[in-house]
Amino acid sequence: MSPETRICQNCKGSFVIEPEDFQFYEKMKVPPPTWCPECRLIRRLCWRNERFLYRRKCDLCKKDVLTTYHGDDPYAVYCHDCWYSDNWDPLSYGREYDFSRPFFL
Repeated sequence: MSPETRICQNCKGSFVIEPEDFQFYEKMKVPPPTWCPECRLIRRLCWRNERFLYRRKCDLCKKDVLTTYHGDDPYAVYCHDCWYSDNWDPLSYGREYDFSRPFFL
């Protein structure tokens, strides 16, 4: 099998699929991609917030920190020192698990 050049359905650029890639797709039982690697990467990473930073107080020591979470978000934010300390209880956000019910519901 030889390399195959395809046209990306998103950006209309060309990209090459190598024979080893086709073997991998067959092994995984998935069709070959129709988008180029760059467009696939953009699609995978589009949900990440790496463009906006917010000033917020650490929820443990109250120092100012820069974070990707807005102050109105319900998530606890810890500064670097507090995160790696033993001053907070990681089980505080857990919940009891009922073994009589299925996990994926």
